[in-house]
Amino acid sequence: MNSISCSACGEWLIPFIDNQIEDSAVFNAIAFHLQDCANCREQLEIERRTITVIRALLTRSCCETAPVTLQEQIAHELHRLELEQLAGFTQTEIIRSYRRTEITIDGETQIEIETSHEIRRDFPQI
Repeated sequence: MNSISCSACGEWLIPFIDNQIEDSAVFNAIAFHLQDCANCREQLEIERRTITVIRALLTRSCCETAPVTLQEQIAHELHRLELEQLAGFTQTEIIRSYRRTEITIDGETQIEIETSHEIRRDFPQI
């Protein structure tokens, strides 16, 4: 694919912006077309700005804070574990993991936030 039309280039703009074109010949054809075509470059910049705005809006609107009851439960559990440790447990370790996954498919971004807690305790030998 050496040269492509403006309409074909337009269909590939979003995957081009998101670097999701695996075929290097297609990617290069689009890149060369964009070098030579001011109209498609302008459309590329419009799409880039639109995607940036949408992602920023999604990021702001999808940031959820934990409910107060969950925060209280975690604080209570941490306090209980601390008391257990002071009462003779040799070691308590709490591992918290947070993972944020952002997936963009056909211009739509989905954000997943996953939280996990792992509690490890070493009990004293009796």
